[in-house]
Parts: sequence; structure tokens; C-alpha cells
Amino acid sequence: MHLRKARNFAEDRAKFYSIIVAIALGHLHSKKIIYRDLKPENILMDEDGYICLTDFGLAKILESNEQAFSFCGTPEYLAPEILEEKGHAFPVDWWALGILTYEMIVGFPPFYTGNSNNQKMYDLIKSKPVFFPDAKKHGISMSDNCKDFISKCLSKTPQDRLGSKNDITEILAHPWFKDINIEKLLARKIVTEFKPKLSKDALDVSNFDKMFTSDEAAHSVLPQSTQKKISKQNDKFKGFDA
Repeated sequence: MHLRKARNFAEDRAKFYSIIVAIALGHLHSKKIIYRDLKPENILMDEDGYICLTDFGLAKILESNEQAFSFCGTPEYLAPEILEEKGHAFPVDWWALGILTYEMIVGFPPFYTGNSNNQKMYDLIKSKPVFFPDAKKHGISMSDNCKDFISKCLSKTPQDRLGSKNDITEILAHPWFKDINIEKLLARKIVTEFKPKLSKDALDVSNFDKMFTSDEAAHSVLPQSTQKKISKQNDKFKGFDA
């Protein structure tokens, strides 16, 4: 919602969000979890302007050297190896981080075609190099380190992609992030450029997208037959929230 209102973010603001997302992905990877659904809609902002990931419906646990084969995710964010359906692993999340970073700064994903022809976009994802806007012509400024970070995240070959060898350690070591103090960031001591305006009204929903707040709050009650089926599977979810 904030990105749509602003159209695009300045590089420093995008970098702040990118590094937080990177740390979140790195934490998931350390738990052997591949996320696979990174996109602006799955990022929430708190009262201090910090962000977090949500919606783990496509997440999957991957053991060492294991690969996933499901064709899943948001079309604009799919990595080449997902499109080729030859197996994918943790590097797809770093690809998505490159897409997200580009979209935050430019205003749209790098391989977006502007129409509903997903196949054409998939062909571009698999073959087209990343095009960066011209600062004078398009009015969008990106540092060389920023372009290098995005380009390395968007390597078509997962083995050559930034983060494929040492995961989050490799990502955070990139020069683009050198001016961010990680310890201060984790301690939430970095003052954010943007903080949402809050009110004392508990019913104030102005910080939520109107596409959600305009929907009717309908009750959804599961039939007893469905509840019984779910209850039979409860033992499979023991410790799931640990």
C-alpha cells in the first residue's frame, strides 16, 4: 500500500527494508525453511516503521541437499529454476529479494510486461538481463552498489546467485549494506525514515489497504463434518507453533 502511494522509494529507504527482509529470510533458512512467497503484499509494517514477513502458506522445510519441485509463487517473483521445474532450493528466496529491491526503487518488477501474458514474462525471466533506469531520463537514481546487489541476486543460474554459497552471511557482506550497523538494526535503534501515523482510536483502519477494509465482515462457520476431519489431523501439528 505504501509503495503504491509513493510509486517508488528512494534507495536508502528501499535498502532499509531489503536488509530486514534479508535477515528474516536468513533466519528461516537457518531453520531449513524455504519461504517462496516474497512480495510487497506479504510484508507488514509496525508502529515504528520496521517490517516483518507474513503468510507462510508456501513455505517448506528442506533438508540438506534436498530440492523442491512445486510450481508456486507470485508470477513476477518466480526464479528461473522454478519456471524450468528442475528443482529449486534456498536461492529462489534471494532471487525474490532482488526482484523486491528493484520493485521498491523503480516501482515495478524488472521483468514485468504490463499485461496478462505470463508466458512472455516467464521467457524474459529466463533470458533477459536486468535493465536499470537512466537517472536523467527516468528520474530514478540507483548507486552502482545497488545495481550490483540486484544483478547478483538476479543471476539466472542459482549456483552463481548471491547468497547461494554462504546464505545470509554472503548477502550482508555485500558493499551495498556496509553503511548499516546490523547490531543497531537488530536492536531496533535505527530511526526509520518513515513511521506510519497512528491514532488513539482503536477502530482506526487508515493504515490498512481499502481493498481489505471495504470488504464485508462475514461470518465463516465450518460444518461439523469438516471440523471432525480437521480434528483427526490434530496430532500431526503438535509443536507446530514452537
